[in-house]
Amino acid sequence: MYNYKLYPWLQRCIIYCVVVTLVVVSLIPVQSNAFGRGARGPDVFAVQGMMKSLGFYAGSIDGVYGAHSEQGVKAFQRQYGLPITGAVDSKTLESILWAYAQLKITKGNIEPVPTKPPTSAELNADELLLLKLVNQERTSRKLAPLAADTSLSKVAEAKSQDMADNQYFSHQSPTYGSPFEMMKQFGITYRTAGENIACNQTVEAAHKALMESTGHRENILSTQFTHIGIGIVNGGQCGKMLTQQFIGK
Repeated sequence: MYNYKLYPWLQRCIIYCVVVTLVVVSLIPVQSNAFGRGARGPDVFAVQGMMKSLGFYAGSIDGVYGAHSEQGVKAFQRQYGLPITGAVDSKTLESILWAYAQLKITKGNIEPVPTKPPTSAELNADELLLLKLVNQERTSRKLAPLAADTSLSKVAEAKSQDMADNQYFSHQSPTYGSPFEMMKQFGITYRTAGENIACNQTVEAAHKALMESTGHRENILSTQFTHIGIGIVNGGQCGKMLTQQFIGK
C-alpha cells in the first residue's frame, strides 16, 4: 500500500537531481535538522530509495529509519569522508543527492525515463475482472464506484510490466521512481493519489489478499479517490503482476 498526502521538498529535490546537471545539486535546499533512528515518513522513504540504488541499503523501503537505514548511512558516510553518525544531517543528505544524481546521469545501463505512457489497448479480461471486484466491494458498502481511467491504466500497466521485467516487487521503481513521480512523468494530474501492488497466481487471490490487508483495503475503499488505473501482466515471481493506481480529481 502506498498513498499520497503531501509532496515534500525532498521528493522534488530527487526529481531535479535526475534531470539537471550536477552543478545544480549544490543549489538544492537541504534540511537543517538531522533525522535518524526512529524517524519515519516520506523523507525517510526517499533516502532509503536513493541509498538502495547506490548499494548502501539492504533493508525494505518502508519509510521507517531503523537499524538497516542507520548502517547504510554509516557506510555511505564512511566512503564519502563524512562524520560517521548514522543520521542524515544536511551535509550527508547533500552528498546522497549528489551521488544519486551522478548515478542517474552516468550509469550506462539506466534507460532514459519515458515522457509519456506506452501505448496500450483497453483493459484486458484480468483488468476488467479486478475492476469489477473492486467496485463490488465499494458498492456493497454504499460507496461510489471508481471510474476506470484509461491513461492511468496505461501507467499501471507500465508499472506491472516493469516489475515483471526487472524482477522486483516494490512501490519504488528503478525505472520510474515513486508512484507519484511516475504519474507526474506521464502527465497524470490529481488531488490525491495512491497505489496498491500485488503478485499472485490469479486475480481473485490477489484481490482477496489486498482486501485482507488494512492499508491496501483503505485505498480500495477510500472516499478520497474517484478514478482507478489497473495494469495486470503475466510474468514476475508469482505468475501475475498487478498494479492498482488510484487518484482523486
